[in-house]
Amino acid sequence: MSKIRALFSSDDSLLQRRGYTIGSELGEGTYSKVRIASWLRPGEKSSVKVALKIINKKTAPSDFKEKFLPRELEIIEKLDHPNIIRRFESFEISSKVYICLEWAGHGDLLQHIRLKGPLKDQDTFKYFKEMCNGVDYLHENGIVHRDLKCENILLSKRNVVKIADFGFARLIGPTEKSRTYCGSAAYAAPELLQGMPYEGVIADVWSLGVILYIMCCSAMPFRDANIKNLLEDQKSPLHIPRSVKDSLSPDLKDLMIKILNFDLEQRYGMAKIKDHGWIKRCNEGKF
Repeated sequence: MSKIRALFSSDDSLLQRRGYTIGSELGEGTYSKVRIASWLRPGEKSSVKVALKIINKKTAPSDFKEKFLPRELEIIEKLDHPNIIRRFESFEISSKVYICLEWAGHGDLLQHIRLKGPLKDQDTFKYFKEMCNGVDYLHENGIVHRDLKCENILLSKRNVVKIADFGFARLIGPTEKSRTYCGSAAYAAPELLQGMPYEGVIADVWSLGVILYIMCCSAMPFRDANIKNLLEDQKSPLHIPRSVKDSLSPDLKDLMIKILNFDLEQRYGMAKIKDHGWIKRCNEGKF
């Protein structure tokens, strides 16, 4: 009898009672794993594929449990945008927090670029515009992501951008600055790398510029082996790989240079990006 009770008290058995059948692992973060699952919602006759983010509170440090995890749970509950991954429900079993999320059938943007190489202008524009739409929505709602990178840009089965992973996101006032170092160094704005208080909105836009470069060049814009080299590269004129130098349009190169400007006063924000010649030309279908 005790063995039967143990079986039914296991996490898998409790997940099954909630309608979940767990499948293979999709990815792993510092304090979490993401697994594919089938979910039979209450009242439904057929199950749907979902991504189940599993956070083990036993192995996570106290600052993560007390600050970052509550922020993530609060923020994802508010989100409702076609270019942001949808959250269906969150719950806790034993010492684990489970977040049921929309499944993006075509993986992440980095995988896509590794498969395709440098993207054509038409595809680059589509993905960049959808990313900007999603980030714009976040910023209009007082949310900064603070970890935008190719691995956190997912693609649906119809190749629609879905911004994911809000583990470092936070609600922030219009004039408030962040002081916490977040995200990946390769995508981080210079002021963040220098340990200065930074505006999360501006830092997010810098990260979008890095993603734009990677889509165009199938390479990283800056050496990120150490912070000194990274900052040196950020200060230097933006390097365009020889393999794509002649194929990239001048106005697209110009937009990347304007976003990835070391000088904070001269750097483009979202309003100027939307008004840039490359964006206008692509909006008119002139690729």
